[in-house]
Amino acid sequence: MERSEELSVLREYLQAHGLKHSRQREVILGHFLDTGGHMTVDDLYRVIHRRHPGIGRTTIYRALKLFVDAQLASAIELKDGRTRFEHKYRHAHHDHMICTECGTIIEFLSPEIERLQDEIADAYGFVIDSHRHQIFGLCQKCGRAVSPPVRRKKKSKS
Repeated sequence: MERSEELSVLREYLQAHGLKHSRQREVILGHFLDTGGHMTVDDLYRVIHRRHPGIGRTTIYRALKLFVDAQLASAIELKDGRTRFEHKYRHAHHDHMICTECGTIIEFLSPEIERLQDEIADAYGFVIDSHRHQIFGLCQKCGRAVSPPVRRKKKSKS
């Protein structure tokens, strides 16, 4: 798949920060961009190692951190201590619901939540640069396995 725009972003970032260009970073970026979802370093390592056994986990980890700094990727740190990485460049903003049992990540966008965030920020004279909204709980599958169903109660309006 053609990734010339993302490669240009990476090269410009490297040059602007006095970092050297490497073929390994390009290989890692290509594989990362060809994958979907929320990848851990180990997930990406398994994909890359089959075709490029000379590229190790540490190199992949450092490259992914670099991609985050270059705004090509986002890092999602979960309660299990493992960071997941997802595409960021030219991808629409979204938030996440994360299952604390199985680790499933559900992406969603809520214009209502976005509007409320803006209203709250305005009320405090706060200028939002960015935000990350993560909701932790049980996915539908894991929620069914819990007996009796555990649900967060809605607060009554008094």
